Amino acid sequence: MIYYYVLMFLVIVFTSVAHLCLKKGSVNLPDSKMSMYTNPYSLVAYAIFAFVAFLSIYAQKGFDLKVFFALNSLTYICIPLLSFIVLREACTRNKLIGIVIIALGVIIFNF
Repeated sequence: MIYYYVLMFLVIVFTSVAHLCLKKGSVNLPDSKMSMYTNPYSLVAYAIFAFVAFLSIYAQKGFDLKVFFALNSLTYICIPLLSFIVLREACTRNKLIGIVIIALGVIIFNF
């Protein structure tokens, strides 16, 4: 069972990293709209999302679907934390309240 939790953790982390790459790839671009989709950050994000799709398939084998997606909502905690650390985005009181609510929801759902 620990194997599936490790896979789930990897799904959450890699999904969050891919979203950060997409954000990084969408900032400070030339005027070409196509460059938003073809810059190196976006291409890395696409590759990570493809990898996450395969990881998700294996992780879902160990969980009921409702539990898998409840745990997957931890991505909404990981992304703001990583964006604060890596992208230096603001971490407001409302974001912190949202993170606490999501964490409590996941804990309550899984007990």
